[in-house]
Amino acid sequence: MQNRILFALVISQIILFSCNGTNSNNSRGADTSVVVRKEAVTNDNKGTTVANDQRAQDELIFLNRIKAESDYEITSNAAKKDVHIAAFNKYALDSLKKISGWEMIVTEINDKNYDQNTTAKVIFGGAPAYNLKLVAPITVDKKTDTIAIDNRVDFTVTIPKSANSEMLKTQLNIIKNLSRGDTVIVAGSITHLDEAGKVNFSTFYDGMANWNLDLLATDIQKKSSRRAK
Repeated sequence: MQNRILFALVISQIILFSCNGTNSNNSRGADTSVVVRKEAVTNDNKGTTVANDQRAQDELIFLNRIKAESDYEITSNAAKKDVHIAAFNKYALDSLKKISGWEMIVTEINDKNYDQNTTAKVIFGGAPAYNLKLVAPITVDKKTDTIAIDNRVDFTVTIPKSANSEMLKTQLNIIKNLSRGDTVIVAGSITHLDEAGKVNFSTFYDGMANWNLDLLATDIQKKSSRRAK
């Protein structure tokens, strides 16, 4: 019964996002607006150059927030940690249901049950599925590995192999043509559930590993490989 209730809630969120996407984007400019963030990059020959990060503003805010939440000053104090967990859970419930235009990099596509995102584990009960593993670097330095192994946030999209909706079938077709290193543009919502099926990010505050979040995608598009010079 609990799984059916959660499934209904997730599906209702996806339907609501799909129907209201245009209205929400008009009311929340940060959903689709793009910001150019200038960062100092060391250049051995010429001193300092400038790198531009043109990802969606909401995405940059989100990634930097996770970076701040992972600070040892917070995770080393249980009292502070509890306050931050409650605040982040509320932030996720209030603000991460309508993401749009976020850029992520493909790292792997597998069908391992233990790699399914937490939402899929609750809803699908271990049914065969594909896991699209994505990463978003907190900062981007074009001179180094953009997957940024030690400076990143991970995301997992889990899609059942026996997809029974047009949206999921479309996503399956897309991931069949993706490779490691491809950049995708996604829309949908982000969450993380505990074993009781409740939104709960507390486990990320208890270890040093990268955050690995559930991406409930309503749209996935491969970004053109053409780069601006």
